[in-house]
Amino acid sequence: MNKQRTTILLIDDHAILREGYQQLLESAGFEVIGQSGNAEEGYQAFIALQPKVCIIDLTMPGTGGLECVRRICNRDKDARILVCSMHEETTLAMRALELGAIGYITKSCSSDVLIEAVKSVAEKRHYLGAEVARSIAMEKLIKTDQKIDSLSHQEFAVFRMVAEGMSIEEISKSLTLAPKTVSNYKTNMMRKLGTTKLADIIFLAQKIGLIHPPNNQ
Repeated sequence: MNKQRTTILLIDDHAILREGYQQLLESAGFEVIGQSGNAEEGYQAFIALQPKVCIIDLTMPGTGGLECVRRICNRDKDARILVCSMHEETTLAMRALELGAIGYITKSCSSDVLIEAVKSVAEKRHYLGAEVARSIAMEKLIKTDQKIDSLSHQEFAVFRMVAEGMSIEEISKSLTLAPKTVSNYKTNMMRKLGTTKLADIIFLAQKIGLIHPPNNQ
């Protein structure tokens, strides 16, 4: 028995790109069952055709690609959407993923990346193109640095000592501060870092090189 081919719907306002994608994807064994040139047509085509994977551009006339992603995912929680956009900005990528897209690649990617991304999304495995993954990783690092920079001198000292496993009493003696004062610094520090978990504090301290991870040898 022949294995059923993965069906694909292409939603992009550039006809020449849709045709190119179709040729490439069909040569790789996929079945393109429909094309749409705008978000509204794409949404209606999704309802009518029920493709396994939707490949959606973000910059389209009318309601746009993000709204198309939102509507499709609201209608079908099992929808498998791969965004293929010219934009590498993390804001758009994160918004698309939050709305329900499973993959995000840029139009500058290679044909091999497109095929790999479609295969992953068809299996409901998340896929990020290298450029987007790097941008998201860098933004997370920057946000972490900004949070840590917001700590006062005393809060940073408490942050380091908590990460090292010291108790409130031990920190109090080390900094010659009252335990209640140390506790207040700890509360403020954790609020600024956006966590209440000791594991997160340890992870952040290791991430910036403040403490070393345990030797697991």
